[in-house]
Amino acid sequence: PNGWSAEVKIPFHVLRYKTEEGDNSEQEWGINFLRYISRKQEWSRWAFSPKSQSGFISRFGHLSGLENLPVPRHIELLPFVVARQSFQPATSIQKRHESFLGDAGLDLRYGISSNFTLDLTVNPDFGQVEADPAVLNLSTFETFYPEKRPFFIEGTQIIRFSTFGGDFGPGMFYSRRVGRAISPDDVDVSGDKIIDKIPSNVTILGAAKITGKTNSGLSVGILQALTQEETATLLDTLGNTSEQVVEPFAHYSIVRMKQDVLENSNVGFIITSVGKEQRYPAFTSGFDWNLKFDNSTYQLDGFLSLTHTTNSALDRVTGSAGRITYAKIGGEHWLWSVDADFTSKKFNINDIGFFRRPNDWGSVATLTYKEDKPAEVVRYYNIGLFLHERRNFDEVNLFRQVNLSTELLFANYWSLEVGGGVDVGLYDDRETRGNGLYSRPKNYSGSVDISTDNRNDIIVGLEQNFSANSKSSTQNGTEIRLLLKPLSWMEYEFDAEVNRTRGFEAWVKNLYISVPTQSIFGDRSTDDMSLTFRSTITFTRDLTLQLYAQYFNAKGHHENYRQLVGTSDFVSTSYNENRDFNEKSWNSNLVLRWEYLPGSTLYLVWSQARYDESSNYFRSFGNDFNEAFQIPPANVLLLKASYYLGL
Repeated sequence: PNGWSAEVKIPFHVLRYKTEEGDNSEQEWGINFLRYISRKQEWSRWAFSPKSQSGFISRFGHLSGLENLPVPRHIELLPFVVARQSFQPATSIQKRHESFLGDAGLDLRYGISSNFTLDLTVNPDFGQVEADPAVLNLSTFETFYPEKRPFFIEGTQIIRFSTFGGDFGPGMFYSRRVGRAISPDDVDVSGDKIIDKIPSNVTILGAAKITGKTNSGLSVGILQALTQEETATLLDTLGNTSEQVVEPFAHYSIVRMKQDVLENSNVGFIITSVGKEQRYPAFTSGFDWNLKFDNSTYQLDGFLSLTHTTNSALDRVTGSAGRITYAKIGGEHWLWSVDADFTSKKFNINDIGFFRRPNDWGSVATLTYKEDKPAEVVRYYNIGLFLHERRNFDEVNLFRQVNLSTELLFANYWSLEVGGGVDVGLYDDRETRGNGLYSRPKNYSGSVDISTDNRNDIIVGLEQNFSANSKSSTQNGTEIRLLLKPLSWMEYEFDAEVNRTRGFEAWVKNLYISVPTQSIFGDRSTDDMSLTFRSTITFTRDLTLQLYAQYFNAKGHHENYRQLVGTSDFVSTSYNENRDFNEKSWNSNLVLRWEYLPGSTLYLVWSQARYDESSNYFRSFGNDFNEAFQIPPANVLLLKASYYLGL
């Protein structure tokens, strides 16, 4: 036949399968072949799976005739050395610092058996990993950052235990807790002291994971990690130094098991523990299930979790959480789901997991109509309705939301997404930071996102969102995306985003000068802009150059201060402190990667960070942008070489 053909050889030692010495029996494996044809936006599969049916692996074909398979006992070693030169500029709380560090480590992969693998890393280095984007977070919730470090990505699907974040949420194990980043905000700088030295992140002394699946369908994942005690060195005006612990020595343990049952279903559990010096250990456990019925058309899934941790006062507390969802996930047109969940007042998995808040319960219902059959104008579309209501265990109504959205893929492969919703307001039990309830205004929102044909070498996307509430506050945001592929070995991606909020009623500060505590509110206006650039240039199959750069500017202005009385009334206040802010940052990574031998890699990395903050809100984005590149940079130059040994 005309066209290209490919022959791919896959060594048995990289596959997981059940066999023993002297086992001559024939095995039958599930197998499928997929091809994506970009110019047609078309997926081709050897074993066809209709769009109206759910499931992926369960739809595979079969490969038979496998006999006398070898028993793999393969060992892969990847020792590496690192040289790092760092330059840290002086700030108001930190001394200028320059250092050179040489280091070494080892990654190991061992096939314990034909279907279980041990991955071990000693003193790992992730200097080649892309920096996290800067964001403006004025909420009471932690910002979630995705994992980018290879050791915590590869093979960890078995360990995943989702809670409230969907199938791919972090849940009971948020790997970014291990070896977290350290910032000057972690240091208590008081009096006449400044920071002399501070580590950039918590050092992982070693980590190991065992993953695999037995012939009876039991998936097993075990992870252990040890992190070093990290200290910051403080310097006073007399030149005296002192040490301050910013992260104690810690160990992290996870045991995850999941058993296949029925048809394409499973049940499982997880147990985690975190031990840190001078703190009680934190334990969490969970039981989950995912049961499918009627040829995977319907699904019943959920979890129950128990935590035994410490609170901010270091008291030992026990909490619980759970969720149950019943959904129709297959069918030609109609899909739906109903969900109920809760988190108790003292539930906390944030020592090793990730969740937004305790003390709430609620329900979610969704209804979707979809059409997969191409028509003259539209190739695909869906319309979805989303209902969400929550309360806390003090019987306070937290919010009630209704959202309607639609997604269309046109015949020319342009796409359009339109959505809108209303949040009826009710109460916020966190906005005053522990000083009572606040009655939120009703809020209306809408968004439009359009994208051109992604088969082309130039792809453009535009998103516009808008919201307004019953207290005359408005918010609007615009994002422009541009992807350029001038040559087959070259790709550039630009993203520009601007968001503006005007007159948003928000908490400013709690004053403890009288009883009861005074919660000060004001009208907050914010402006933030993000410019992101990514590029990949593939010189050869072994030599690539990647660039990531982000400029971020966020500023806010407060006015019309007033004191909250009750949940929705206000009285005047004498408070007039300037709470305006203006933050500018630049983060970039330039990574040259050369695979000089199969599996052996040389990295040359240049990372730069610039950051400054002030209270000058009334400046244009243009002036702030020009000023950003006058900020003294923090630079890191890194050379990392690894050598692959397959035994």
